[in-house]
This record gives sequence, structure tokens and C-alpha cells, in this order.
Amino acid sequence: MADGTDIQMDNARNQTVSLGAPLPADSGRRPVKIFCHHCQQKLDVTSLEPFSRFACPMCGTELIVPTWFDNYLLEEPVGTGGMATVYRALDIALDREVAIKILKEEVLPASELSDLFLNEARTAATINHYAVVPIYTCGICDGKTYIVMQFMNGGSLEQKQKACENLTVPVNDAVKWIHDIAEGLENAGKHGVIHHDVKPANIMLDTDDNVKIGDFGLAQVVKAEAVGTQKPVTAWVSPNYVSPERISTGTETYPGDIYSLGATFYHLVTGITPFSNPNIEELIWMRTRHNPVAPNQLRPDLAPELSSLIMKMMNRAPDMRPSYREIITTLEVYMKRTMPNSSSMRRYASSVRKSVPPVSPGVLKNGAPAPVQAAPAGAAASEAEPPVQPGAFQRFLYHPLVIITVSIFLLVVILIVAFLLFSSGASHESAMSRPERIIGSEAAS
Repeated sequence: MADGTDIQMDNARNQTVSLGAPLPADSGRRPVKIFCHHCQQKLDVTSLEPFSRFACPMCGTELIVPTWFDNYLLEEPVGTGGMATVYRALDIALDREVAIKILKEEVLPASELSDLFLNEARTAATINHYAVVPIYTCGICDGKTYIVMQFMNGGSLEQKQKACENLTVPVNDAVKWIHDIAEGLENAGKHGVIHHDVKPANIMLDTDDNVKIGDFGLAQVVKAEAVGTQKPVTAWVSPNYVSPERISTGTETYPGDIYSLGATFYHLVTGITPFSNPNIEELIWMRTRHNPVAPNQLRPDLAPELSSLIMKMMNRAPDMRPSYREIITTLEVYMKRTMPNSSSMRRYASSVRKSVPPVSPGVLKNGAPAPVQAAPAGAAASEAEPPVQPGAFQRFLYHPLVIITVSIFLLVVILIVAFLLFSSGASHESAMSRPERIIGSEAAS
């Protein structure tokens, strides 16, 4: 057992085992007690160094010492960058696993930068979409600025790609991911939100390989800090994914995110970034003067329409790039042909069903003709809405049994009417002939 370990009472599983040397009564450290996930022994680890690893004294399982941060128990760091460290944490109030991004103090020394970060986080929190990492809250604790968001336990797309052979992911996976992220960015645009830093490292996965994009607006904070401290442009851009106009003119627009998404798509399917140069400064400026090699030249099995789409997304002229809706439509046509049962296609089919209005086509509720909407470009004729099906009463009328019954009934009616008419005619003829015969006999007499 480690030095300083004190087992209170005894080793029974329902008793607390204290680890480490006792802290002074005035230390002010909040008690940290955890359960060993293997043997369920309760352990007091208040005296141990946060995030240090230790062996459970009862079963030997390796554990990590958590620490308190506001009302969250930080369990372990899961990622760090130039701006912030991300921790897997437990929300004590709601008893759920979350991710907490805590910005480094040297990054946000000025209150205006902290305000900028919090404003960007609050704006991003208005986005509610399946492909966007939801933000739960944000604030400042002990002088540290932080945001709390959903914990994505599948890692980042960057990590996923590094685990693939030749750094290339299966094309169908890449198509699904880019499709979903395009939908998320399109939805963000409806809220007036631009991401500014679309790249594999900012796209997260869950255990089912569903993707969500996070860190909306964080690049703006990096840029403000870099400009304020007169750092070079390389300090606030992602060299492999930044758009040409952001480099040359500083323009921040939706097409800039589309370029970065195209560069991400390129990297996923080819295994290399669109441009390569050991000089970071030159690498950044290359995209303002050159186009990348077409991805299907590097990966011949890539469908021509996907290669063409990627090149359009990375067009150096922002106004020549496709819209998010055009990207989504192109990818859905591809997915419908190659993977109709994918989760993205099921969501698409569900959204189509929900979007069908509960009124007859071409007519509004007030009886006025509805405006005719043109079909989206590239949509196949087979994708047109199916004809309106007959209602239950109409189906009843055309049922074969009903038709036969009605036919027999009509035939019987016709026969009855014919019989009645024939009987009436015979009686009339008899009545007319009898007087003639009487008259004739009277004449004879």
C-alpha cells in the first residue's frame, strides 16, 4: 500500500479508505471521494495530486484522481491545445457526463477577450441540431473562463483518421460525415453563426460514429488575441483548411466555412491535405494562387461527382462555391444510390415526411392556388412526390366485392322492372282484345 495511506475503520467494502497524507484542517481543499469502478470500494483521494494515477488498495485497478471545478468533478483531461484544455467531467447536479473546455489564463488575459469568448459561446448555444455539439452553459470560475458541453466519447475525426490505414477513411463514411456537418453548418447559418475553423480536430464522434461539430466562434477569440498581441497570421488560422479570402482579405463568410469543409473532405478521402509545404507561411499563401490536385487523381476509386464536388467547394472564388443545400443534395443523391439504409438517409426520409403539408397539393387552406415551387437542381424525376392516394371511402367503392354486389343488385332491379313492364303490357293487350271479341260476337248475332 502506498505511503501515507490510512484505512479508516477497516477494509470492509462499505467503509471509506483514505489515501495519502492527511491535509491540514485549514487547507481549504474540498473533499474528493470516489468509488473504484471495479470493486466498488469507496476511496477518499482528497490528499492526492489531481489527475495522478494510483492503484486501488483493494483490487489493484488503476484509477485517476479527479478534482473539483465549480459544481463539476473533473475526471481527466482528454485533450489540450494552444488555447484550452478539455476535461471529461461529471455534472454533480444533473448526474451526467459532460465535457468542460477551460481556456488557458495566458490566452485570455484581457476581460474583453473573455467577454468575446462568452458571447460566442452564448450565440452557439442557440443552435439546436443533431450535428452540432450542444453547449450547456459557460462562465468564469476562479478566474478561469470555461464552457460546458456534451461529452463525445468517440474522439475527434482527426483521431479517427489517424487510426485508418494510409490515413484514408472509407468513402461512404466520409460522405455521411460531410453531409451531416454540412447540415449542421447550414442550420448554424440560419442563426447567423459562422464557424471560422472547420477541420477534423473540431468534428467529434460518439461511439456509433455519428458526428457533431463544435468550437463555434472559438477561432474568433484566437484571432482577436493574436491581432492584439501582434502575432503573425499563422497564429490564428489552421494552415491546411483556411480559405484563401480569409488570408488575403480577412473576409469572414459562410463560403469560407464551405472551403474548409471541402478541404476536410479532401483530406479524409485522399489521406493528404490539399496543399503541402514545410514552410507554414508559404503553405497558407499557396491556396490564394493555386488549385489542389483533383482528389480522384489521388484516389481513382472516388466517384467523379464526389471529386467534382470537392473541387467546387474549394474554388478560390467564394461566389463560385456551392451552397450548403447544393452540397447536401449532391451527397444525398449519391447516398440514395450507394447506401440507402444509412442513418443520414433515414434522417432525410424522416424530414421529407415531416415537411409534407396536410393540404392537397397546389391549394392553400383558403382555397387560393398555391405558388408552384421548382424542383431542386439535380433532383431525379423518380424523386417527385407520389400521387395522392384515394381515401378510405374511395377504396371501399372500388373494392371488387362491392362492385360485384352492386352489379348483381342492378341486374335484379333491371329484371324486376322488365317483368313489371311486360306484365303491364300483357294485361293491357288482354283488356283491349276482349271488347273486340264481344263486339264481334254481338255483330254476328
